[in-house]
Amino acid sequence: MVYFAPMKTILATVGAALTAVTLGAAEADSEKSEKLEEEETAIFEAGFDFDFNSAYIDKNAVANDDMVMQPCVWADLTYFEPFWLGFSIWQNYDLTDRRKATYKYGLNETDYNVHLGATVWESEDEEYSVGLELGHEWFTYHGVRDEARDSSPNTSEIYLKATFDNPFVNVYGKAAYMYGDYGDYKKGMYYSVGFNKEVELCDSLTAGIDWDVGFGDSHYLQFLYGDCDYRSWTEVVDEEEVEREKYSNPDGGIGGTTVKLYLVWDITEWMSLGGTIAYTGVLNGSAREGLGNREYYTTGYWDDGTNDMYPRDLFWGGINFKLKF
Repeated sequence: MVYFAPMKTILATVGAALTAVTLGAAEADSEKSEKLEEEETAIFEAGFDFDFNSAYIDKNAVANDDMVMQPCVWADLTYFEPFWLGFSIWQNYDLTDRRKATYKYGLNETDYNVHLGATVWESEDEEYSVGLELGHEWFTYHGVRDEARDSSPNTSEIYLKATFDNPFVNVYGKAAYMYGDYGDYKKGMYYSVGFNKEVELCDSLTAGIDWDVGFGDSHYLQFLYGDCDYRSWTEVVDEEEVEREKYSNPDGGIGGTTVKLYLVWDITEWMSLGGTIAYTGVLNGSAREGLGNREYYTTGYWDDGTNDMYPRDLFWGGINFKLKF
């Protein structure tokens, strides 16, 4: 004998199944929606950095040992994971006439950067990762005085940067090629390696240390530190005495170093305030000797006595304000 379940029981069973399927689909849609929202919020980031420093340091060389203001606007666009495209506009304002022999007071430099980055490897727990960044920079020196313009045109670089982030010490390295002649300075290569370590002191306060060491060929180090030696002599040419002069480049190899200690206070999720104390020093022997012997800068537009010469070693510091959107 065959028994049939009552219609009410059948309907109840079908209804329960449909409810379970509907709830499961709704839950899946909710998770998908949340994931899409998370991805959308991470697609575009932009910010504004404002630095007020007691010196202008360029690749471990002192470009100005007096007060400067350095704002920067930046943005990163993540379109295809794990790649991102970014750009920035950075400026330097001299707040004193320290470099009046070469640069005008106020805004005298604007640099443009565009780069493509990617996370090329990441551990399953996301504690370890390796990143690469390929970029191009345009350096425009629009604040150069007319009499110094011939030796200070604009120039450009292409660079490759690598980072290794981990729970212990983050390590980074960079190789840059200045492919455009810069006045009397020829094309050159520059390299740097460094590490960064941050410690969270409390929910909104972070302390960090950053140490960077630079290297370069003789042309690039001359661009950073100037000539390392000068000689003049007199010789007879076609029975006439002719005065000769010679400037020599620093030896290629190690350049300089910068060590920074800093604090960052996260005022809100999108705003922070920081402070930095740092030391920059020249490690290259011939460059140090040249920076200590600048008596020959006594002609031309150096006659006003400024000399535009800077110390080989400098303790400096500054404050930083950041907005992130």
